[in-house]
Amino acid sequence: MLKQGRSERMDFIDTAKVYLRAGKGGDGCASFRREKFVPYGGPNGGNGGKGGDIYFEASTNITTLYEISRHPHIRAEEGGPGQSNNMSGLKGPDIVNYVPCGTIIKLEGRLAADLKNHGDRFLAARGGRGGRGNMSFKTKFNTAPRISENGEPGQEFTAELELSVLADVGLVGFPNAGKSTLLATISAARPKVAAYPFTTLSPHLGIVSHKGKTFAAADIPGLIEGAHEGKGLGDLFLKHVLRTKMLIHLVDPAGFGKLKPAESVTVIARELKTYHPELARKQRILVVSKADLPEAKKVHAALVKRYKKHPVFLISAATGFGVTGLLDYLISLLPGIKAPEIYKPEPDGDVNALHKPVKEGFKIGEGPDGLMEANSEALNTIIAMTNFSQPDSINRLRRIFKLIGLDKALKKAGVVPGDQVRIAGREFEWSEHQVTPPHKRSKFAYKYQTKTGF
Repeated sequence: MLKQGRSERMDFIDTAKVYLRAGKGGDGCASFRREKFVPYGGPNGGNGGKGGDIYFEASTNITTLYEISRHPHIRAEEGGPGQSNNMSGLKGPDIVNYVPCGTIIKLEGRLAADLKNHGDRFLAARGGRGGRGNMSFKTKFNTAPRISENGEPGQEFTAELELSVLADVGLVGFPNAGKSTLLATISAARPKVAAYPFTTLSPHLGIVSHKGKTFAAADIPGLIEGAHEGKGLGDLFLKHVLRTKMLIHLVDPAGFGKLKPAESVTVIARELKTYHPELARKQRILVVSKADLPEAKKVHAALVKRYKKHPVFLISAATGFGVTGLLDYLISLLPGIKAPEIYKPEPDGDVNALHKPVKEGFKIGEGPDGLMEANSEALNTIIAMTNFSQPDSINRLRRIFKLIGLDKALKKAGVVPGDQVRIAGREFEWSEHQVTPPHKRSKFAYKYQTKTGF
């Protein structure tokens, strides 16, 4: 039996941490027309293809994050490089990861999406755009540009996925209160039922159909005192009752341990409220189970007298006594209760904020090794997309630095010609006329590459 319980717990995974890396854009091509009998050639290098995106999509066909947790590194393919004859590179294929309905996605610690309904899709990491070929740089002043761009790097994020089961009714209570037996009686779900504590090691969801009305009910593993602090199964599964419209609190007429039935109601109510205030505001129905026990009627009468604000039912899931009346009450109450909005994407965590255009500007300061450093999101992209094997690309980079004011800012910070500076992680030798990367290729090597159709 212990072996089966472990297997059940391993199969139900409701949290996962994955590393996402979208595809890099394809490099642009620098080439020229060289057809025979064509007196005027020209640039014809195509653009690189866009890198693949990474999506998460909710599906009712999946009930756990087990599969994603086994593959924590998700990488999309790069875009294809541009080709001559103005041919663009292929787009990298997108990756769609299917997750259960009710999955919450956090990117870099910020709540980014709540996928509740079947088909809900979230763009988690965007692929980089393809680099431009030299055809895109042709102007009337520069009819033979020898410039092309590298592809833009894809976005990288660490995503935290958390599943919160979507159900209309949550069954809570101490272990062996009869939750699994009730769920098996009113639905087609077949949770494990046995006469020992913590029989249920993972939530079970069942669809209940009664008099033409349907609703989802979730059997939450048994709680004990101190569950919100991690005792017993702890708060591993309390999050699964947050989305429910109402709670059915099953009470064992025999009590639990040294606690009497009335005391057990107070303990569970305290645990729910301590875990999340929303649980204290939910409609809660008290159900005394195991009506076939001698003390059941007496306990039911005591709870009716003590808890006048809560409806109290007496049922026996094993014999079916009182179950029909409980279901009648549920289907009459559920349509008027709105599901709570527990998870709302943060202003800086939604998809639009995460994938906004690159911020302009930069920060300048002295690095740990004494070199002057300039860093920003824009500089990272500019450096990554510059083809340093092309002298014209290096000169273009120098003009960009001048246009954005980087050269003035470095001079103001005390940089003089001949100094080494680090820009977006790459070291340069600073001069008045150009930025020179260390170990720059010779002009002969560049001419050789262009002659061979680079």
